[in-house]
Amino acid sequence: MSGAIEPQQPVRQSGGLNRRQLLQIGVAATLAGSVAAPTAKGSDSLVELGNSPVGALPTRNTSLKQRAKDDYQTSLQAYGGRLANDIQELIRTSARPPHEQFAVAIIGSGYGAAICAARLSARLSPGMRICILERGREWIPGTFPDTFREASRQTRQKLTGQEKGTIDNPLGLFHIKMNAEINTLSGSGLGGTSLINANVALKPDADVFAQVCWPTALRDRAKLDPYFERAARILSLARTPYDQTCKVQSRRDAADRINPRPGFLDRSPLTVTYDDRYLDANGRNPHGIIQRPCELCGDCITGCNVGAKNTLATNYLPLAKLNGTEMYTQIEVQSIAAIEGHYQIRALLRDDCSGTLQEFPITIASQMVIVAAGSPGSAEILLQSRSDGMEFSTALGQRWSFNGDTIGFVVNPRIRAPIGGVGAYPESMQPIGPTVQTSLNYNRRPELKHRLLIQEAAVPRAVTKIFSLILQDRDLDKSMVMLGMGHDGAEGKLIWKDDRWQIDWPDLRDSRYRKMVFQDFDELAKAHGGWYKRLRAFGDSLVSVHPLGGCGMSDDPTGGVVNDRGQVFDGRTNCYQAATGGSPPIYPGLYVADGSVMPTSLGVNPLMTICALSERIAEQIVSDPQWANLFGGRAARG
Repeated sequence: MSGAIEPQQPVRQSGGLNRRQLLQIGVAATLAGSVAAPTAKGSDSLVELGNSPVGALPTRNTSLKQRAKDDYQTSLQAYGGRLANDIQELIRTSARPPHEQFAVAIIGSGYGAAICAARLSARLSPGMRICILERGREWIPGTFPDTFREASRQTRQKLTGQEKGTIDNPLGLFHIKMNAEINTLSGSGLGGTSLINANVALKPDADVFAQVCWPTALRDRAKLDPYFERAARILSLARTPYDQTCKVQSRRDAADRINPRPGFLDRSPLTVTYDDRYLDANGRNPHGIIQRPCELCGDCITGCNVGAKNTLATNYLPLAKLNGTEMYTQIEVQSIAAIEGHYQIRALLRDDCSGTLQEFPITIASQMVIVAAGSPGSAEILLQSRSDGMEFSTALGQRWSFNGDTIGFVVNPRIRAPIGGVGAYPESMQPIGPTVQTSLNYNRRPELKHRLLIQEAAVPRAVTKIFSLILQDRDLDKSMVMLGMGHDGAEGKLIWKDDRWQIDWPDLRDSRYRKMVFQDFDELAKAHGGWYKRLRAFGDSLVSVHPLGGCGMSDDPTGGVVNDRGQVFDGRTNCYQAATGGSPPIYPGLYVADGSVMPTSLGVNPLMTICALSERIAEQIVSDPQWANLFGGRAARG
């Protein structure tokens, strides 16, 4: 019975599965708490657990899914039922002279992009146009993948074989970068990673910003507090109730055995609609989007099919839309060029309306460009934009961090707690909970590099059978997830290898940081009354769902790519040497605003820091006298 105290049992062994069979169920189990990655496309029953084939859970429309779809379209009825604009309008715009196109173009639609779009559009002068360019598609709640087969089809990259790492489905939801030592997962769609993250909204330790590699203007975290608070209001944060789910009870019991001090266990603030506190009588949130309270189904990280997840499509993006932002999906930006008086954005338009995917080159002009394609995406775009007339800091692509992300499992914990997601299926509802609900704060250690955060997690419905097999836990109620975050030193760098950009970080697997995390995982597993289990079946690479850096902030180009305002440094040697006694030269109107600007790891889920820095960058842009012609007078909304 869930929540009951169980006697300890020996760990069950793997049942004779060989390495080839394990590899068949995919690299994505390596992506453990994130999402399933596939084997061959369309293969849905490669390995059997008892009489139940892996991935064989069916999918179907349900009342909850249909309601979520209807709610979304009703909410956006004024815009034709969706946020995205008709791509034909962008094609027509691209044929106009450069000065008749856009005042501001924002590359990406994640936290940095959506915030800049919302804030800049609110102040844009009459007659000026602003757009978002998103490489993925618009995802409607109720249509997210909830089976192994569907999740497999929605990965962008090939995950096995000789072409591993190359783009397979450019419009897929799950962007998985395969590298030698560390793999990364991020979201691809209108709303970016907010579509598939674990919703956790935390502020880093103040000591993070006190490090010398951060710009002087940001070394006091208190200066960012107004921006953290501004973002928290828009995102409608809420904390999980005490002991709402069995996994929270189990983690609380273990935390009390390690350190009963207040604050060690934190009921983390989440971007989840738990109840109707932020909703009006018609179920609309402050931005006019109809939402429903969380059903505790456990499927946050493959996309919420209930409408409870406060993705950017429920807050900042509708606010930007209200202010006139044009949003174009299925546009992947490749590079930027500085032309006299404007920037030229070179991209691929992907059209799948005919049933087959077709690609067309498109060039867009804008006076201002904000690169917000995430990490390492923004660094890749700038690296591909280098030319004789456009050079950047030598720090571009350097100081990349995986935010210390590490995953482990507790086998046979004292308190049994179901962690397998059930999806938006009313007949299957049991309180699994949002993916993450609590954090353990190992933040009283004297040195920042030794501090750690550990969260519990649910496994989404699409991969429950895979994890049942790996953990030898048929009902996924005798296992617990441990997600670690910490301070990894940010020693990764982007390199060009095998015709694609990859993360290079030699010897990461054997780092002191990783060994420290394993020790804390082992202690926590014992406090649960169980054993610590590492996943080794798919190699020993790490996985990050919080990639950071590559375009780090700094006071000058010798240490970073952008300044504290997000402005991109002009890296040409003669320009920098000529700037004596003043600020380092920048490219006017070229900014970066996303997780790639972090010069260090954060040690917590990064969404709130990205939001705070982006709120600050947007505020600096609209108040800059240089851009008075663009941002002239409308009162800000939201």
